[in-house]
Amino acid sequence: MCKKVKIFLAFLIIVTVGTGFYSHKLNVISTEVTPITAPKVENLKEKQLTTTIYFPNLKENKLNTEEIIIPNNLITKEGILTNIINQLIKKLKSDNTIKEGIYKFEIYSKNKNLYLDLDSKILLSANNPQEELLIIYSFVNSLLSPGGADKVILLIDGDPTKKVNFINISNYYRKNSDI
Repeated sequence: MCKKVKIFLAFLIIVTVGTGFYSHKLNVISTEVTPITAPKVENLKEKQLTTTIYFPNLKENKLNTEEIIIPNNLITKEGILTNIINQLIKKLKSDNTIKEGIYKFEIYSKNKNLYLDLDSKILLSANNPQEELLIIYSFVNSLLSPGGADKVILLIDGDPTKKVNFINISNYYRKNSDI
């Protein structure tokens, strides 16, 4: 064999032995197991999902916010959004923003759009355009606060309409926290 081939083979043997020692050293280090702690299932069940609802402050003509708790048993997007609207309507009733009564509504989602079909009696509670706008944005901001949607399109009693009381609602609405 030629001298160059012998040198090359000797080099390969040295590299192989060297990597073997290095690999053995790494294997010894990796036998020391670092304990990993995972949260217990009981702790996960105690975690509560919260979101923000917006409601009108008619004295100051602005929207106030409140954190609400979403029940853990809700797993669908529509179920969560329905719960948000139910809690918002309850808040609007307790603040006397809308009259006591049963209000029907439905929520549909398509792509990043939410379609909110409201009972016309909800918006008829407004006494002026500012109140109506605050009620509209209380629904819009509350629905968009969890994320996952970009805009809300309002329907009244199942129909797209231009006006209920004061405000033209034929366009879509995006979240507006500055109201």
